Amino acid sequence: ATWMLTTIGAGSAKGKTKPFNYADSYSGSKLRDQCLAQIEMLKADPTDENNVQFTSKYATSHATQRGVVLRRIIQIYWRSPSYNMVRLLVSVIVALLFGSVYASQRVPRSEGDMNSRVTSIFITFLFLSVNAMNTVLAVFEVERNMFYRHKAALMYTEKALLLGFTLAELPFIILASFAFCLGFYFLVGFSTLFYKMALYFLFFTLNLGCWTFLGQMMMSLFRDSVTAQGFGGLMISLTSLFSGLLIRPDNLKGTFWVFMYWLMPGHYVLEGLVASQFHEDDTTIEANPGSPFFEFNNCTINQEEKCTGTAEDWIFVSFGGAFQWENVPWNVLYLVGLLISARLITWFALTKFNYLAK
Repeated sequence: ATWMLTTIGAGSAKGKTKPFNYADSYSGSKLRDQCLAQIEMLKADPTDENNVQFTSKYATSHATQRGVVLRRIIQIYWRSPSYNMVRLLVSVIVALLFGSVYASQRVPRSEGDMNSRVTSIFITFLFLSVNAMNTVLAVFEVERNMFYRHKAALMYTEKALLLGFTLAELPFIILASFAFCLGFYFLVGFSTLFYKMALYFLFFTLNLGCWTFLGQMMMSLFRDSVTAQGFGGLMISLTSLFSGLLIRPDNLKGTFWVFMYWLMPGHYVLEGLVASQFHEDDTTIEANPGSPFFEFNNCTINQEEKCTGTAEDWIFVSFGGAFQWENVPWNVLYLVGLLISARLITWFALTKFNYLAK
């Protein structure tokens, strides 16, 4: 206690008096000589009585580790309103901001209306993806560095930490997704069929979960949050570019970059949201003269009546037939696989890497 007070400048020593050096004093003391002599004696004459053994590597069972770590991380999340409340508020604000645009026109009538709705779907899930990844980095970095110390002391395993973070994150991911979907979905005027609402909520929840856990994965792979944010930003950029909206799938066929379309998660999220929402949607959409949708409906420039088709057909034509209802189960499977892969890579990085300076 005296050494600690002296080190922080709160000891009883005043002025410029040189503080007492406990390390040097112990190095030349009889106590040190006695300890070394006892150690040499035990090493020279090993017996079953002085052989120190433990039944396991850790002081407690794996079940106890998981339970204690989970309770600790849940308390940390509950006491971190700057992290959890902010992402909930961002979800609500984004939902109201983009959803209010369609409050006066909840039913699409033209190709422009359809394109506007698909673009809004794309922007909202991408915006909240960026928010999910960036906000989790600082939180996980603090706990990761603390884990390095706990790991050195053999307090608990990487699996206990990983399980704790996974279970602690899930309620907030679901709540953030629900808060967004509740505001955005009905303001835009999407379908009230239960299976369509459920699939929209499912894909949005999987999207937030993927980017949250990908953020933790990046933070476990790299030394600091700046580096992790850089690589995360690169992944966000690629997934936005190759999601199928900015560059349509039919324009990627036969090119070198087509593999990015199949690799990046944005494609599967956007296809799942769009294909499930407009499945069997017979809303009448007026085609623009000369557009692919116009030609798909076998219309001519000189015809008197308006050229129209359905919303489902517009999705089919707009994405070159790539976004289909039959692909929805595969989209779910890919996103679940990405979630599991992100957790496995995080576990591997926590096991093999240690960026603690001291």
